[in-house]
Amino acid sequence: MKIDTAEHPDYMVVSIAGEIDMYSSPALRDTLLAMVKKHVTPVIVNLREVKYIDSSGIATFVEALKKMLAYQGKLKMAQVPDRVMEIFNFSKLDKVFDIYGSIEDAAKG
Repeated sequence: MKIDTAEHPDYMVVSIAGEIDMYSSPALRDTLLAMVKKHVTPVIVNLREVKYIDSSGIATFVEALKKMLAYQGKLKMAQVPDRVMEIFNFSKLDKVFDIYGSIEDAAKG
């Protein structure tokens, strides 16, 4: 898995490529919790290049969202591939996360 961050004037983008699984999710957790510590909001997670996500990856996003909500922060998902969206739909997390078709839509929403 590869994680890139890009700071914009009004939001932060975290772009992920590869597989988010029990081996790689600790690095993602570290990245997101560093943003939580600084009260960054909103954080837009670009999932366009994610090939696979397992329950540890989902748990990482849920943990970050819960911690962000404590300071009225927002965690938004953008460009979610169909194969990853199936996991969000199946777990009903499509109702929990704000999911957008593009980074631009997430930034406006």
